[in-house]
Amino acid sequence: MDLKNILILSMVKGVGPAFIKKNCHRFINDNSCEQLVRESKPEELDNLVDYAKTADEIISDCEANGIKMVSIIDTDYPSQLKEIGDPPSILFMKGNRSLINNTIAIIGTRNSTELGNNIAERLGGYFSRYFSICNGLVEGIDEHSIYQNGVVSSNVVGVISGGLCYNETCSSHHIQIINDVLEAGGLVVSEFLPYQKEDKYSGIRASRIQAGLSYGLILVQSKLDGGSKYTINTFSKLPRVLGVIHYPTSKEYDSEVFEANRIIVEEKISGIEKMIGAKTKKYIKISSIVPISKKEDYETLKTAILIQKQKQFSFI
Repeated sequence: MDLKNILILSMVKGVGPAFIKKNCHRFINDNSCEQLVRESKPEELDNLVDYAKTADEIISDCEANGIKMVSIIDTDYPSQLKEIGDPPSILFMKGNRSLINNTIAIIGTRNSTELGNNIAERLGGYFSRYFSICNGLVEGIDEHSIYQNGVVSSNVVGVISGGLCYNETCSSHHIQIINDVLEAGGLVVSEFLPYQKEDKYSGIRASRIQAGLSYGLILVQSKLDGGSKYTINTFSKLPRVLGVIHYPTSKEYDSEVFEANRIIVEEKISGIEKMIGAKTKKYIKISSIVPISKKEDYETLKTAILIQKQKQFSFI
């Protein structure tokens, strides 16, 4: 099945990423998506012609704007992203696609404090020497983790919550950061159609892609009910390494803005459970939690991520 037919299938009402992942084996022998739709959503058959026209328009938009489309069965689709329950059937990419194969996430609140920002900058400076840094490219911790002295690192992977015709789909501040990332040689990724505008829900969906792409994740600063819980929720279901800033020597660390950090460090899996609202620990598969209190802990976390990456993905 070619990319156009997978794109058409993704438009069928009632068909989502989890369904497409489950039926990927069909794409090897089926030349089109028609038979699969006939079996699963026959009421949608009459709409396939219109979906095909829309697919042609999307492909043209991508070609005109330098956007690469990668389907879930393509060899250059990131293997680590397939590990989540509902990986995007189509990824839209702009920039240096090679960066996507060695990624960790550095995340935290948009309403970050000076302490959080300083920590994010130090983390970004260190870990960008070994990994691509992935996050949503929004203000706060995300932004501070990718800029060093006002300049974006060259190996940033941004997962945005609007289409990759971002001048039309994203806020002005977000547009500037995206431009900086691309000009520095980075990569910007989205699952949304090129001209689809970001909204209050699309950021939640994009967070699962950040988690899926990342072999390790560092939580810098978050309230217990902060937006980082959405990324942590997906990441916690993967056997990967979680780093958590732990800064007990600072009075600020005892405040609400670091509540999620404290609870995860103190209660470990139970703390993650509280943050994401999981009903049972059996869904949490984190391989290890590494508190980060000092510079030496950076090396500990880096080693743990590399060991787990080798252990989990050496067969690919």
